[in-house]
Amino acid sequence: MNTDTSDNQSIAIIGIGIRVPLARTAPALWDNLIAGATAIRRFSVEELTAAGVPRARFEHPSHVPYGTELAGIADFDADFFGFSPREAKVTDPQQRIFLQTAWEAMEDAGVVPARTPRIGVFAATTMSTYLLRNLQRNSEFRPEDLDYQTLIGNDKDFIATRVAFKLGLTGPALTVQSACSSSLVAIHQAVRSLRAGESDVALAGGVSIVTPQTAGYRYEEGGIHSRDGQCRPFDKDASGTVRGNGCGIIVLKRLSDAVADGDRIHAVLAGSAINNDGSDKMGFTAPGIAGQAAVIGAALADAGVPASDIGYVETHGTGTALGDPLEFRALSRAHTAAGGPAPDCLLGSIKANLGHLDVAAGVLGVIKTALILSNQTVPPQLGFDAANPHVPLGRSAYDINTEPVARELRAAAVSSFGLGGTNAHCVLTRAPQLAERPVPEDRAYRITVTARDRNALTRLCGELAADLRGRSIRIDDLAHTLAEGRTVFAEKLEFAAHSSAEAAEILDRHRGDSAPANANLTDLPAARGRKISLPGYPFDTTPHWVDPDPATSDSVASTTTAAPGEAVDPDRLAAFVLETARQLLGDPALQPDSDFYASGGQSMTLVRLVSTVRDTYELPLGLEGFERLRTIEQLVQHIRLVFENPGQAAPAVVTITPGDGSALFLVPPAGGTNFCYQALATHLPGTHPIIAFTAAPATDELTVRELAARNISEMRRVQPDGPYRVGGYSFGGNVAFEMAIQLEAAGQEVADVVIFDSNPPEAYVGGGFDDSEFFKALVQMVTTAFPGIEVSDDQIPTSMAELPALMRQYPEVAAFTEHDAIRFAHLWRQNHDSIKRHYPDRKYGGTLTILRATTAFVADQETLRIRQVGKDVWRGHATGAVRMVDVPGNHYTIFTDATLIPQVAAALQPLLG
Repeated sequence: MNTDTSDNQSIAIIGIGIRVPLARTAPALWDNLIAGATAIRRFSVEELTAAGVPRARFEHPSHVPYGTELAGIADFDADFFGFSPREAKVTDPQQRIFLQTAWEAMEDAGVVPARTPRIGVFAATTMSTYLLRNLQRNSEFRPEDLDYQTLIGNDKDFIATRVAFKLGLTGPALTVQSACSSSLVAIHQAVRSLRAGESDVALAGGVSIVTPQTAGYRYEEGGIHSRDGQCRPFDKDASGTVRGNGCGIIVLKRLSDAVADGDRIHAVLAGSAINNDGSDKMGFTAPGIAGQAAVIGAALADAGVPASDIGYVETHGTGTALGDPLEFRALSRAHTAAGGPAPDCLLGSIKANLGHLDVAAGVLGVIKTALILSNQTVPPQLGFDAANPHVPLGRSAYDINTEPVARELRAAAVSSFGLGGTNAHCVLTRAPQLAERPVPEDRAYRITVTARDRNALTRLCGELAADLRGRSIRIDDLAHTLAEGRTVFAEKLEFAAHSSAEAAEILDRHRGDSAPANANLTDLPAARGRKISLPGYPFDTTPHWVDPDPATSDSVASTTTAAPGEAVDPDRLAAFVLETARQLLGDPALQPDSDFYASGGQSMTLVRLVSTVRDTYELPLGLEGFERLRTIEQLVQHIRLVFENPGQAAPAVVTITPGDGSALFLVPPAGGTNFCYQALATHLPGTHPIIAFTAAPATDELTVRELAARNISEMRRVQPDGPYRVGGYSFGGNVAFEMAIQLEAAGQEVADVVIFDSNPPEAYVGGGFDDSEFFKALVQMVTTAFPGIEVSDDQIPTSMAELPALMRQYPEVAAFTEHDAIRFAHLWRQNHDSIKRHYPDRKYGGTLTILRATTAFVADQETLRIRQVGKDVWRGHATGAVRMVDVPGNHYTIFTDATLIPQVAAALQPLLG
């Protein structure tokens, strides 16, 4: 073995194990990719029923009966791997299939564990749904009777160590978990282990199988799953991804060792990198463009490969409206910084063929890319017709092919980005060209085939014979691989042959019988050839499976539905929402007064909660209004209002934080959302109530004075008399200031006005927008608020109908419905036009506090027609004390950067008393 452990040593991919729908070998997968085959299909009513999906659920319009099915997941050769029948039956099929695929990958690589020191295992697996949906729903395996054997067989912790134990591997054995990027992170860790000398060979990969496989899924607007059951990466009609099932493993060795050992090299891993987005994004589940770009740049640097050599990128490519454009921008940014990719660099995603394999997605991307480099051909990209309007292919160095493209490729790359922010990227290069060899010596070669029993030996001989007849194989490579790359078992067939054709004939003729003594085998010298891929061990698999007991009604699904306008039992509704929230958040202690967001809820969780209520009660319930509510009780009250008063407007005020002190009433910014105040409240002690006004409908077309008067009327329902404390962010601060002077004019005391980086009235003097200016200004506002969003001039919408796709490009509105996105834009325009026509008609006499962002936001001033006026100008509008408190960030990031919000809260806290 090479003792070189340099940090950037190249790593060879010498073996591939694969188990996906329609393919159990790498060549079969390649044939499917070239043919444009997809494993995603529609499930029949019989399949849905067999999967335990209630008819009422799969007949619901939101149910999408699509997915993939991996055949034979119940089958396993328990005796071969030393499992008792019960142990096999209670073991997650993911563990069983990963173990078997690991054996097959090592055979493909010609690696024999008993002859190879320090083989490492780096594995990833999805949570065991077999435990949750099969074992624990079977009366024989009750949750309270969960034994150690079942725990080991279903816990993620044991997938790598079980392979190491069963196969006798003595290198590092680690389970790697980072959601969707897990298997590519596992590959990265394996590369590091080989470079460090911890491993001489490493297995890296992942498995993801969810039971039942043929259940389909419920489409949730704002979620990641496809509306129509198709995955269309980077396409204009993309609406999400589809679940996949399968397993992939690659076998790695230091390149210098692989060349010296005569290994077959599929491709070379030149470099890799991993990182995390940190808090530089809107939410935990949101993608981070800066983190993705950084990891791509780091992988290129680690590989020492110029970006101009990258001719193909296997993208994360989930087909989501948010993820694809952000990934494209991150890739473009990273490659541009490194000099740019090769001309017409092709992009693709195997998810259109196999679905999203969760933790196994990354390794399948690497396998596909290795096959591309080996065959020097890029397969067609399924599901692609025309580019997503926010993926500017036509103006970029990239392209997406819909037919096979043969071209010379020096290098390619693979991206995999995990939910939660762990990003991985690797760079692959073509395998080194091997020296030409003379034809094999014209002599007899010893051919040895072994198996555990006679039946297995017979099957193996037949499969080898068929393989040898189907392609041209050098006899010395055949003899060398069988002698050096296969574990020796008790049953043996051994004979001499001068060619692979002769070997096939003998194998066919004798199968498991003794071969003719056509040579003195003991006198034959060992063959010196190169290892090749040959058919692997023929496992004798039988079903090992536990079915759930016949389905019973779920506690949540048993709730009686009610039609809009009908009376709804408030207790039952409250119990339903509470139980659903507990399940979604995994918190059985959740109470009606619990803060949904402080308990771990996020926008995606809210989408699921609203979708569950909507589908269960068959109510056309949108997301509008929910973003302003915090407690479970508030959610219930809002749903009841929708039930009892379909079409009625949302309440005009909502309590964000309850408390006993003097309330602070906050006006939303121009877009009408209160997300900024929700985030702020999580960092405040909660002793003082924070109450937010909800936005008035844009159709009301209120002036600033009219909106202030409306807010005052609603505020006095909560607090009839002063002293009042009001405030607001941006446009909301201007409205709060107008409220204060109206209240003083009415003889009410206003103790405090707190404005969050609001521009003084002088900044807004001037006309409004026409339609084209409005859309340009809206885009400018979005791109300034969220660094990384890049919209070219020809992508700027020209109508409201084009807005939803744009609005979903940043995480704050990713969970909104199309109605919500259009409503946001209408309201933003109405409020911006109203502030341009407003100027206070008197001064405010109380205390004015201005939380001023320390970083100027100059770029969008001209587009938004906002004059360059300092916040000090506010002093001319007040006769009382004016306090200027600086907070880090710019006008937008003080509320969009999760790291800055606590500092804004800290600046506000002393003002609350």
